[in-house]
Amino acid sequence: MLNVLKQLQNEMTSKDDQIRAKATHNFREQLELINVNQEESTFLIEFFLHKLSDPQSLLDTTYILLKLSKSQKNIHPQLIKMIQNKQIIIPSFSREARINLYQIFLIYPITFEIASAILQSIIGEKDPRNILVAFQLCDAILQENKVGIQYKREIFEFLDCYYPIEFNEKADPRFQIKKVEIEDILNKCLFSEVLLDDSILLLQDKIVSAYDRAQGSALKSVMWIIKNQNKITVQQIEEIFESIQKLTDQVIMDDDVVLLIPITLKEICNHEKYSKVKAKIKKISLKTIEEIPATQQGFIYFNFLKLLIQNNDEMIFKDIIQIFNKKFDTKNINVTQKRLENVISTIEEYKKYDKDYISELDNNLKLQLYDTLQQGIIHKVQNVFILTLKCLTDIMKYYPDQLSNLESILFNQINKRELIEQQCILDYFSKIGIVDIKQYQQLLTLWENNNKLLYDYSLTCSLYNIQDHFSQFTLNIISNQHYQIKQEQISALKSYLENGLILQSQRQDQAQLVINQIYNPLSKNIKNKLIKQLIRFIFKQFPICQKIIQQMTLEFILNLEDEQLYYYIPLIMDQELNENLVQSILEIIYKQEFIQTNIQINKKYVYKVIYSCLSKYQKELNLEFPQISIMEIQYNDYKLNQMKLFLVLLRQQILINNVKAIEKLNEISQSHPQIICEVIKHKDIQNNAFLQKSIVEIIRQINHKQTLNYLINQIEEEFINDLVNLELLQIIIEHFNDKKIDQLKQLNLIVNWCKLLNLKVIEQLAKIETNNIKVLYTLINIVMNNFEEAKYNLDLYNMGINLFKRYLNYHKRIVRQAAQEAINEWYIVFYKGL
Repeated sequence: MLNVLKQLQNEMTSKDDQIRAKATHNFREQLELINVNQEESTFLIEFFLHKLSDPQSLLDTTYILLKLSKSQKNIHPQLIKMIQNKQIIIPSFSREARINLYQIFLIYPITFEIASAILQSIIGEKDPRNILVAFQLCDAILQENKVGIQYKREIFEFLDCYYPIEFNEKADPRFQIKKVEIEDILNKCLFSEVLLDDSILLLQDKIVSAYDRAQGSALKSVMWIIKNQNKITVQQIEEIFESIQKLTDQVIMDDDVVLLIPITLKEICNHEKYSKVKAKIKKISLKTIEEIPATQQGFIYFNFLKLLIQNNDEMIFKDIIQIFNKKFDTKNINVTQKRLENVISTIEEYKKYDKDYISELDNNLKLQLYDTLQQGIIHKVQNVFILTLKCLTDIMKYYPDQLSNLESILFNQINKRELIEQQCILDYFSKIGIVDIKQYQQLLTLWENNNKLLYDYSLTCSLYNIQDHFSQFTLNIISNQHYQIKQEQISALKSYLENGLILQSQRQDQAQLVINQIYNPLSKNIKNKLIKQLIRFIFKQFPICQKIIQQMTLEFILNLEDEQLYYYIPLIMDQELNENLVQSILEIIYKQEFIQTNIQINKKYVYKVIYSCLSKYQKELNLEFPQISIMEIQYNDYKLNQMKLFLVLLRQQILINNVKAIEKLNEISQSHPQIICEVIKHKDIQNNAFLQKSIVEIIRQINHKQTLNYLINQIEEEFINDLVNLELLQIIIEHFNDKKIDQLKQLNLIVNWCKLLNLKVIEQLAKIETNNIKVLYTLINIVMNNFEEAKYNLDLYNMGINLFKRYLNYHKRIVRQAAQEAINEWYIVFYKGL
């Protein structure tokens, strides 16, 4: 490498900036190919340290120094000396140059001199990628205890500026780092043994600050400390909890902070070292939900108690019930409702973790709970009644002696209550069962004549108890147009058909009854997705579809109305069809008359049935694609349904890698580019690398606005990224203000392509005009972050100025302001470069 340096010496010291820069770059390329010994590298490092003052070759020089330093056992003393004497000021270098020098420091063991140089070098760092490495350097210093103590104040002051981290990792995809990475290393530094006492005070300030991001970050730091720092004392944890208490007193709090507090408290309580603090937190939590349950504080502390249920040894239910029994009905209805909600939510949490809650109660407490809930059953307020009934639904299996008594109370009330309360009573019956079936049948008879809506709903609840009503239920489930009731009925029917306590033959007969009703040609069926899902469910559970499949011929299908045909599509997609149907569909495709408009079939679902058959069976049928090309003849008539069939066939042939089909797609796409959009909608094509490559080659040849719109708005970025070229970028910019295209998506593509297209991109960006402030800010961000070359390139600098100058006269002040700020920053970037 010394010989290489000797050959390039004249160019390296030339007065021409470009010659010097090119020579340095050539040396860097040669260095990548040759190994350098320690003696050579020492001399070369000294030489290139002096070249750090040359801005034209700065970046290449720092790469060279980093490469050479890896062959050295110790850091070159000249580098330390130049930093101390301010002969080189690293914070003034470009981002990449700075990070290269940071990496040099990471190679060697930390000494007092290196630590001093590091702290001088990382001051004022702003780029997230560099900040991450700067924190790693601070961590390395703190690992050396004596050195860390020496520079304790300087390190803390540096880290304090960045806490909490404000970094949007989605703002710029080039960063390729996550916020959590930076937060983790910052926590490691701040809460190291050396800085722990100072950082705990900082943490407490941030917890009670008025800034929600600071609060959230501080709570996350508390959890980090619990898991990773065993030097923290019980007293310090108590002080942290006191700060969290003050935080819960704040009236206005961010939703994320409200959710983080209970999780943080749980982490504290789960550590065996802090059992004393846990007892205090639990006591305050129970007192809060007893005195002020319907407040934000009550919500926070109740959520904390709920989280404790996850621990096997925690018994929360008893405490919740004691509070509930003591103070159930108050003058404040919100409080009464909240107490009921807390009981219901606690029971759900116990069920979630398969824990027995009722065993925590002794007999007296258990009886007292039922007596308290009796007050809610006769309560006049609707929400109190509904919540009480929901709670009773959960616990009545533990009170078998009281089932008949509660049922009588509900029967007496049901016709006096509002509809939603009546439905809740019926829900209770469907889940718990009915003791007095005779009285329930009398109610059904009454509602059948006087309350049709309630009668329909009641049939859902009858399935487990009254088999005689099943036939009526089946008719209702199909004809009922009330979505919620239909959904409830279908859910109940599925539960019934899955119930192993009922004989399989009996359940299959009932399922057959439902299917016969749905597929009865005389039925006035209205298409409904819920019924379609029910069909699939039944055919999966029971072998009862063959009779319907056998009667399916093309003639049979053509005679059905669209509403009836709708329910045959699940059959085609999920079951094996008879050969007659498939063969008749094939005969239609091969007939010359297929293209004639006068034999059009004007039924939407007839074609869907045919599409479904072709989609499912084409590979097995091995259709000869060239034979069906006759369908193209009248392709320009887009109203022809046959053309849709042609697309199905084309797409299916492409999926089985038919080369002729791909050639045909290429040929058609030149005159009808929207065909590409139809073909690539298929997920199997998007997931097939070979087909993607073939289609990308076709798209490259197309300059068509509609195709471009679809690609940008619908296709995954990974797919369209393969299309990158300057011509396509020009098309994007040409159609930039088309309202049908998402501008931010367009700019996101430009961001991803910037590195590949280099400086030509800014020439294209200069053509973009927008008064959408979000788009403008994104545009500014692209220019500022992607073109560091502007620091040293006057032509590029002028392009950037011209790009933003046009916005100085826009009618929106915020647009004018953003443009002026961008121009000011562009000036600063350029003059710093000079």
